[in-house]
Amino acid sequence: MDELKLLIEMVAGLPSLAVWVLAAYLAYKVAVVGSIYGVLRLLIVKVHDWLTKPKTVALKIGAKPIDESTAEALNAQIARVCGGSYYHMSDVQKLREALDAKLK
Repeated sequence: MDELKLLIEMVAGLPSLAVWVLAAYLAYKVAVVGSIYGVLRLLIVKVHDWLTKPKTVALKIGAKPIDESTAEALNAQIARVCGGSYYHMSDVQKLREALDAKLK
């Protein structure tokens, strides 16, 4: 308690300009510490968002990427040709013949 009393007496005996300099220095330190805290908090939030974002799978046919709506439409058209619960080689041949007829 004596140290606190001594510190208050020292500050009370300083000129007012020195008190303002000390106050500005304290504000500067608080701003620096706050900025560091803010940057660390932003870093943690960004890392958390990056680690928890849903993984999206890029749809491709061969090496060409397609979007979801195109993949759904393509699957619907393939299902029209195939008709069964799985794709068989005969279904692939039917699809090839239909494409050949269309492209000629």
